[in-house]
Amino acid sequence: MPKIVVQSCIICMRYFSKHSGMAPRCSSPGSKGFTLVELIVVITIMVAMMALAASMLRGGGRGQGLQAAVEMVDGMVQEARLDAMGKGTWSRLIIVSTPDDESRNMRTLGVMSKNTRTGKWHLVNRLQTLPAGFYVSPAYSTLLEGSKKARGEKSTARGFASRDGQDTVNLPGNRMTDIYFIEFDEEGRMSQPNAPTRLVVVAGSAGNGKEERPTPMVDGKPGLAGGIVIYPKGNISRLRTTEQVIPN
Repeated sequence: MPKIVVQSCIICMRYFSKHSGMAPRCSSPGSKGFTLVELIVVITIMVAMMALAASMLRGGGRGQGLQAAVEMVDGMVQEARLDAMGKGTWSRLIIVSTPDDESRNMRTLGVMSKNTRTGKWHLVNRLQTLPAGFYVSPAYSTLLEGSKKARGEKSTARGFASRDGQDTVNLPGNRMTDIYFIEFDEEGRMSQPNAPTRLVVVAGSAGNGKEERPTPMVDGKPGLAGGIVIYPKGNISRLRTTEQVIPN
């Protein structure tokens, strides 16, 4: 039981003991105990305090989940950059776009590297998934997306045709899907897009690709969000204030 609940119960028991002239002991033949009303009041307070404590724990848990999600995105961006510099090739942080699978949509990330001999891209690690209830928001991020969406589908992201046409990834089960990505060159500089790029993590669901479902919403904006910004030279900064994360 949370400490605050225990302390509240002790205070209540002491109060009733003092004002009723009774010792807080169980009823037995020939002894006095608490009245039914007193017990009901104590139980009511306990239930209310436990509900409050549970709410506080849930809020703290979501805050920790957001921090873990932002740290995961930050770490994978750095991994992609270091992979490019270490191998002397291009590397990408990829974000999987699967509108028909909300459990993966904008929540599954990985690092891909370009083979300098064959010119083909391949995953350099296992795909990782953000903590439950969090996703990378296309609406509040600055992302590049593959050629399929650039052929005319409406999108909040910047459509383009990749220079090598490889804008998909093969998921487990031999299933090809579109991706968003950030690309680094052999010197660790961001080659695509060549502009400050925001990656914003939001609590909620990316939905089916047509409309995001952030939760909670506060004044028409996501109420729980965080992120990073990557600059063309490859350096990274955290977005620390609400105005930085969700600009007006």
